[in-house]
Amino acid sequence: MSKNNNAKEKKVKPVLTEEQMKKRKSRQTKVAISCFVLLLGVGVMGNWYWENSDLSTKISAVSTDKEKVLGEATFVDATTEATTENEYFSSARVDRQTARDESLEKLQKVIDSSSENDAARKEAANKIAKISDIIAAENKIETLVTAKGVNNCIAVINDEATKVDVIVDVEELSDTVILQIKEIATAQIGCSFEDVTIIQSN
Repeated sequence: MSKNNNAKEKKVKPVLTEEQMKKRKSRQTKVAISCFVLLLGVGVMGNWYWENSDLSTKISAVSTDKEKVLGEATFVDATTEATTENEYFSSARVDRQTARDESLEKLQKVIDSSSENDAARKEAANKIAKISDIIAAENKIETLVTAKGVNNCIAVINDEATKVDVIVDVEELSDTVILQIKEIATAQIGCSFEDVTIIQSN
């Protein structure tokens, strides 16, 4: 008799409806994407801070000689030029990040919207993933290009990840440097050499 009762109790287990399962899955997806976007933002800002603090270290190293007179042309010119370049690249990074944040915010609203269908939410999630891939590729390009001896660099990949503009702070843009930059960029996004535009900032 007790065995029959146990069997009945097992059958009475609450079963989630399809709608409840969808809601639970949607909630989990929202939480995962929100965490991903937050981590992505922290990573990008950390990279930006690292690059700028590294450049600041180089600039401060130039001015460690306290015996230099502030009015000396060599000291003033070098610092002014470095500061101008630093401001240009910092501003460009902020502009790029602002545009990306706006895009991510719009896509997140689509995912959070109850009026949107599953197809629209899935497309928005895919676009968020693509933007994160683009950001990662841009950071990789910038890191590898600066490792080649370029003072500063910013890479801007288009939304389709088919073209990239690489702005560099380098005194001499030789054929060797151009080839190295193009090889780095094409390796990251799989485009052709013709789709990589290199711009000298100074």
